Amino acid sequence: MSNGKLNPVIDFINTLCSFFVLNLIFLITCLPVFTVGSALSSLYYVMGRETKGEYGYLVRTYIREFRRNFKDGSLAFLLFLITGGLLGFNLFFWPFRGTPVSSGITGILAALFLVWLIVFHYTFPLIGRFINTPLNSIRNAWGLALRNIKWTLALLFIDILTACFCLFLPLNTVLTAMCSLGFVLIAYFQSFIFNRVFLPYEGAKDDSSGKQSILREHADMMTGTSQF
Repeated sequence: MSNGKLNPVIDFINTLCSFFVLNLIFLITCLPVFTVGSALSSLYYVMGRETKGEYGYLVRTYIREFRRNFKDGSLAFLLFLITGGLLGFNLFFWPFRGTPVSSGITGILAALFLVWLIVFHYTFPLIGRFINTPLNSIRNAWGLALRNIKWTLALLFIDILTACFCLFLPLNTVLTAMCSLGFVLIAYFQSFIFNRVFLPYEGAKDDSSGKQSILREHADMMTGTSQF
């Protein structure tokens, strides 16, 4: 087999192995639970670079970004954990009341959960890619979601596909897939969307003042500096 045919195969195998190791490291760094936010932020940063063709050492970059995102990612995830827990408890409680009032409250709670899910999707890629406070990242996440409705719907479509995969396949298959490559592949495909969404706000790579001005020019809700 010629080198022209062999190299793509080797590259594919190397990438697959790197994805497998990265998925494993991601799961390990999620084990303390409160570190899930920093793990997600770092994973989206690495996958964002991968999908843009800026190849490098995935695991080494992930560990570096995990340390850098530890504080902001953990604080943001704590906020989502608290609000998500409250929403989940109420969604479990109100539907079983069986009254018109409870039905209306359930509808409002379902809408709030959808907002929570959308903001969750955008927040951690923002933390991974832009320097900002956790609260500003959360606020910016909602602004980005509203300004990019079609891409937000695309993210929700990936959620639906993932849910169908988890619900309609045997549990062993689901666990094997998610523990081997699942989380990395989901972040990989989502990163194509985030690259399109974040592109107007990234600016020049080498001039931080230029990045600041470009971010403010495109949208006042984007305050921060791109880490790319």
